[in-house]
Amino acid sequence: MNDRERRRRRKRNQRFKVFTLSLFCIFAIICFFSLIFLVKIKYKDSAIAAKKDFTENMKIQDLGTESESGNDIIQTEETLSEVLNVEKEYERILSLSPGVCAFQGSLPEETAGRLFYEGDITQELPRIQGISYQENPHVALTDLAYLRMLYYGLDGNTYVGEMIVNQKIKEDVLHIFRELYENRYPIERMVLVDEYAGEDEASMEANNTSAFNYRTIAGSDKLSNHSYGMAVDLNPKYNPYVKQVNGSSICQPESSGAYADRTKEFDYKIDEYDLAYQLFTQAGFTWGGSWNSVKDYQHFEKE
Repeated sequence: MNDRERRRRRKRNQRFKVFTLSLFCIFAIICFFSLIFLVKIKYKDSAIAAKKDFTENMKIQDLGTESESGNDIIQTEETLSEVLNVEKEYERILSLSPGVCAFQGSLPEETAGRLFYEGDITQELPRIQGISYQENPHVALTDLAYLRMLYYGLDGNTYVGEMIVNQKIKEDVLHIFRELYENRYPIERMVLVDEYAGEDEASMEANNTSAFNYRTIAGSDKLSNHSYGMAVDLNPKYNPYVKQVNGSSICQPESSGAYADRTKEFDYKIDEYDLAYQLFTQAGFTWGGSWNSVKDYQHFEKE
């Protein structure tokens, strides 16, 4: 074989190699694009399925949201109605006169709590001027506080109460009577002593719980602690003032003789186990039932 033949064969081999390599490259490219095409088709199908699922889920969520929104609206309307009813009831009781029944049974706590407060005593001046309050050098009107409260009546219903006390003890008194109300402690009546023309005996006979009354201690010229608004008389008919004179008991009010003997058990009796006794003494008040010379079982005072 001469050199020319060798060169020809070598060229043919090179062309064959190039051709074979080209075919391989073309095949590889075709395979590559085919694979991409297949992947795209599969991805598209998955995307369509996912989109469909997402759309269906959103529809379900929208239905749920609409349902929840509807419930929320209903609950909001119910809550608003409740608030309006509570506010309406509060305003109604505010407008009632002291001594009037405000509610059958006990008021809900959210309403009752707002009805223990200090009012404007100057608005009460026309009622008390010249009766329980008189111009004097000892007690100024500004030393006193007019309180509006609730009390739990002997019949188990809620009543509107009022009381005038010294500014120094107003917070104590508000707290004590709120506790008494929340514990359904029975009180028969709670209005100003002016409703009885300032007559202490008449107020006690009516079993009226009261505080301020500018007067002297019975049988003396000394001012009572009631004159300063520093004393409270609670359920006085069942817890009388008792004094021993020549071996006999003198009671105030006069009709309370049956309750002078404290060894007996009866309703509305104040003793060391009584809630009122505990609340008043914890707040620093002295109980008249613990005095030696006389006994004033209705009486709590603070120096």
